[in-house]
Order: sequence, then structure tokens, then C-alpha cells
Amino acid sequence: MAGHDAAPAGRLPGGPGLPPQVLRSWDEAEARLFPLVMAQPELYERALTAVRRLLEQLRETCPDLPALLAAHERGDDLVTAEPMSAAAGAPSVLGVPGIRPALIAGAACAMRYREIVSLMAAQGRLEALNRAREEGLSWAVVEESGQADRVPYVPYQRIEAEVASGRAVIVSIGPDETLSRAVYRLDAGLLDLASGALQIGDPLGSYLDPGEFAAALQRVRA
Repeated sequence: MAGHDAAPAGRLPGGPGLPPQVLRSWDEAEARLFPLVMAQPELYERALTAVRRLLEQLRETCPDLPALLAAHERGDDLVTAEPMSAAAGAPSVLGVPGIRPALIAGAACAMRYREIVSLMAAQGRLEALNRAREEGLSWAVVEESGQADRVPYVPYQRIEAEVASGRAVIVSIGPDETLSRAVYRLDAGLLDLASGALQIGDPLGSYLDPGEFAAALQRVRA
């Protein structure tokens, strides 16, 4: 699902306007850096420090995806150049012997990308809540991905939230182990009404029968 705020390191979700090859390069940078924690822990710590310093700079200079893409296009200069925010006194990001600068830049861009996507998702949830509030609705779909009419062949997920409280339910529909039937899953959640951040709660149940699923969803809303 797009929009979970604590996305783990791993394959990056697609983003509007970002070339797939850019996302792949960031994926590959993380995939090459992080195994060092086992093989060469001291080198990994130095690389991680450099990634964190660059991430701090990207937070100041890249508020959105176009800005992050422009930073990415600077390549190795992101690591070897002077601080991008000299007025703020940000430390320069020096290269790490034994680590290609492109890997440090790619890993930092990947981390900033996840942050921006999470912020965009949170803002979208708040906007959906505001629209529902204006329409006098008690519950609203605040996030949705996939196609409900193509399950189980295409996974589907949506987040519904109670407008007044932020109490949420995450609906996920995917294939069973035979890949021939749909499994309907419900998970509890809580939407922060101020920030739009989503906290995932406990599983509420899994269902094979659409009628049982619909009844369970109605109970959750009630």
C-alpha cells in the first residue's frame, strides 16, 4: 500500500514523475551498501554517517520530488561538493574510502524519497478527510491503491477513516495460496487528524467469503 509512513528499506514504490531507472539506481545503492554491516561493520558505520549527513542536507533543499530528482542529477557532486546549506552551517559530506560516492548519494536520495512520499500520502489523507467533513460524511476513504474489480489477480488496498476520531480500518484484498480466490483482510489503524500520519494497529480478521467480509467491515465502522 502506498502511504504507510514507516516504509522499510527495500524496493522503492513508484512516484509521480520519477523515471523508473532513477528508482532502480537508488534501490541498487541501498542493496550494495547495507550488506557491509555484516562483512565490514566499521566501513558500514562510516558510510552510514555520510548517508545521514547527506540526508540532512536533502531535507533542507529537497521539499518535493522534482527538487530531489534535480539533486540526484548532480551525481557524485552531492557527496564531494561543499554544503548545500552553508548558511545553516550544515557539515559537508565527505567521501568514504572504499565506497563509491554514487552509492552514498543514492542511499540518501532513497531515504529522502520515502520521507517525501510519506508526507505526500499524509497530506492526501488530510485532504480526503476535509472533503468528507464538508460533505457531512462520518467515514471516508482516505487512500486507495489497486483495482477492486480485478482482484485477486491485481492486489487492492484502501484505508477508511472515521472523520471525527481518525479511527481507521485498512482493507486489503489479495490472492489465496492457490492464486484463484480472493482473501479479504481487515487491520485496525489510527489516523492522526493533525498530521495525517497513519499508525497500523492489530489484525481484525481475514475472510474468504465476501459477505462475511462486508459484515465484518460494517461492524468495524459501527
